[in-house]
Amino acid sequence: MVLVVCLNPTLQKTLVFSSLREGEVNRTPTYYLDASGKGVNVTRVLGQLGIPAIHLTHAGGMFRDIFLTLAEQDNLRILAPDSGSEVRFCTTLLNQGKGTTTELVEEAKPVLPGTETEVRKGFQNLLSKSNCLVISGTRAPGYRETLYAEFVRDAKEAGKRVILDMRGKDLVACLPYRPDVIKINLSEFASTFLGISPDGEQIRDLTVVQRVKEQFLALAEEYGVVCITTNGKEDTLYYNRGDVFRMPVHLSKDLPVLNTTGSGDAFLAGFLKAWQEEGYPEPSSHAFQAGIEGYLQEAHRVAFLNAAHVRPGRIR
Repeated sequence: MVLVVCLNPTLQKTLVFSSLREGEVNRTPTYYLDASGKGVNVTRVLGQLGIPAIHLTHAGGMFRDIFLTLAEQDNLRILAPDSGSEVRFCTTLLNQGKGTTTELVEEAKPVLPGTETEVRKGFQNLLSKSNCLVISGTRAPGYRETLYAEFVRDAKEAGKRVILDMRGKDLVACLPYRPDVIKINLSEFASTFLGISPDGEQIRDLTVVQRVKEQFLALAEEYGVVCITTNGKEDTLYYNRGDVFRMPVHLSKDLPVLNTTGSGDAFLAGFLKAWQEEGYPEPSSHAFQAGIEGYLQEAHRVAFLNAAHVRPGRIR
């Protein structure tokens, strides 16, 4: 079983417009509400891929029951201690006329004291039943800054595989405990390790890309971690066998891009599926090194399927 941790749940509202006019009243008959957040999306896609997974998060306030009901409707296994804090909303605006996706993101409210204790209890119980830990996304305020690093430490001491999709101080704090794989988008990697804050989520500056490659090598040497970065339509970068490689993104003519929200989470789920099918070989092993290109091809396939759906974290 895969244990997916994300301590920042979301109710995701998706609104579809044939055109979107800023400063005007925009109406649409097509809209959806989903339990979401990076961890929910990973868990939902893993389930659709036939990989058993459970999601550890929190939920509180007047929208707690709505969040849990929507998750149940999607057949998600979720453990969510009551945080006393409202579940935040994020809103996706899809402009079909221009083919654009606009995200409106609410920041999380602090969890109440005592939430972390319950989350930790849940983590220890679920970790013993899992063979792989995924930590995805940011922490809501109210948790200790060392919590994610402690989760990685505990998982590695228990002999579990660990893959991280996070950024900033949380990610840096986890590195001494030697996670197996970091999967992150290129702009977040550049911000975390190079102090670069690009305008937008895609990076095309070759100087920045070269510095990212050098950082891949440094992290592999110091911590034994395999880094993978996605970059929208641009090449995926990945470390393997002492070098950094590119995998082009080949967009499918048969799959129209409807909503890119959650595609990075779907990518992670696809990678996990392919890695799990080979028994989660250790990243320094010949099996992993020989298989990583196939893992990434599956990751791209699943990410494309997600982008071809209006609602996030879905591949069918």
